[in-house]
Amino acid sequence: MSADLLLTLTPTEQQDLQQIRESGQFDAAFYLATYTDVAGSELDPLLHYVKYGYREGRQPNRNFRPDAYLIQHPDAGARNRNPFIHFLHTHAGCHVAHQGLLTRFHLEDLSIGVRTLEQLPFFEPDAYHDSNRDLNRDMTDMAEHALLYGVPEGRRIFSPLRVSETLGALCAAKGLDDADYLAPGGAVPESIGVYYNSAGNVFIHEIAADLHRSLNDAGLDCRLLDETASIDHRPALCIFVAPHEFFHLGRGRDWATGAIIRDAIMFNTEQPQTLWFERGLPFLLMAAGVIDICHQMAESFRQAGLPAIHFTPTIGTERDYLQKDDMQHPMVRILPPACRKRPDPATPFAARELDISFFGGLSAHREKFFACNAGFFSQYRTYFYYRKFTTPIDTSPRDRPLSRLAAHVAGHSRIALNIHRDDYGFFEWHRIVKGAMANGAVVVSEPCLPHPVFRSGEHFLEETGRHIPNLIEWLTHTPEGLAKAEAIRLSALKLIGTPSGNRACCTRIRDFIAHVWSTPEE
Repeated sequence: MSADLLLTLTPTEQQDLQQIRESGQFDAAFYLATYTDVAGSELDPLLHYVKYGYREGRQPNRNFRPDAYLIQHPDAGARNRNPFIHFLHTHAGCHVAHQGLLTRFHLEDLSIGVRTLEQLPFFEPDAYHDSNRDLNRDMTDMAEHALLYGVPEGRRIFSPLRVSETLGALCAAKGLDDADYLAPGGAVPESIGVYYNSAGNVFIHEIAADLHRSLNDAGLDCRLLDETASIDHRPALCIFVAPHEFFHLGRGRDWATGAIIRDAIMFNTEQPQTLWFERGLPFLLMAAGVIDICHQMAESFRQAGLPAIHFTPTIGTERDYLQKDDMQHPMVRILPPACRKRPDPATPFAARELDISFFGGLSAHREKFFACNAGFFSQYRTYFYYRKFTTPIDTSPRDRPLSRLAAHVAGHSRIALNIHRDDYGFFEWHRIVKGAMANGAVVVSEPCLPHPVFRSGEHFLEETGRHIPNLIEWLTHTPEGLAKAEAIRLSALKLIGTPSGNRACCTRIRDFIAHVWSTPEE
């Protein structure tokens, strides 16, 4: 029967048959499972599609929807032509045939993004469908829907179980070789811009400033910029810090185009279990490369085929302590008089004015911890800023001093407490390292994901939330504990302030930029 039908093909249809077959984009199994009348006819599915199927509006695969494609390309169906042929002619190599809700990106960019999401270990199609039961499992490509519709609609992309399993696997894995993502001595761009959003979280601004300093220390021509800078006169290479924030606030939206994203590097600061991370996915997956503040996250991007590297920004010798104008802030006025002066990170553990400090926002996990241990902490000299606002700490007069306050208070504290916002034990660099270690406090934290530089028991101390009070008692009330605390404190300060280590860190990020800059587009 198929042989007889083949003889009826026009020369144009014969060409279409050959081109579609060579493209490899016709999914025969999908076609037969979706259109059972064809399965029962014993006709070759591709032959049926070329002769009849496209005229009947049938799909050659899960990704190509002729009605959506014709809306964006009305000329694709001119003179009764097969719109799939138009797609193959004009978008060779793409497997995404429509822009969904990401209309400012080319199909080529979106195809890269979808393919990268398919390989990202946090993504699992069945789990996405379980969370989005309104989708037709047979007719919908889950990765494509997640990127083109799920993210802009605010749907959850990753399941909590999948995130937990993946993080566990990433912690246990040996990982890919850093050398594959470094080009020592390679060519670098003439100019680099490190971008942050001025309307975003003040801590992101600080991380961007730290990265800017590291790149300048590496000998690169780098400027620190925000979303109000000129798009038309941007530097040769753009590095966007916190894409989940930058491209969603104010004029940052103007930068969210494929032409900018595909040549840029993203610096991810978010954790995969959060909606914020998912909001940044399109920009991360379509970028030229990713820098991540978390070692395990960088490895996950590598497994998805993206050039990626973990980077811990270096910390400058100047600490960002309270300023004269901050002294009238309500959170400063309640400090003991001895704690209002400029702290000295070298102050020994036993000589510090405060026993314990904590800075963090509201979460159910933290709420339970502090409620259970309120009586215990009441016996100590503490300074806890437990923020119950749902908005980020921004640059408003109310919030701006809080970043400086956290560093200032840590500089007067024996112990800086780190309680995670949820059950995922991320090494929270800004709170643990910059806010606490760099100011001479001993970090006592719930268990964290392993860090390649800072080690538990040597640079900070870990304990389960249930037993943190016991650890604090030992550190503050026994000779052995006091000695251990001072040793931890000095070890962390030494690591942070080691010039050779900082130079190596700067060289590493330079070599990664050289690798991304020299890698040709595919």
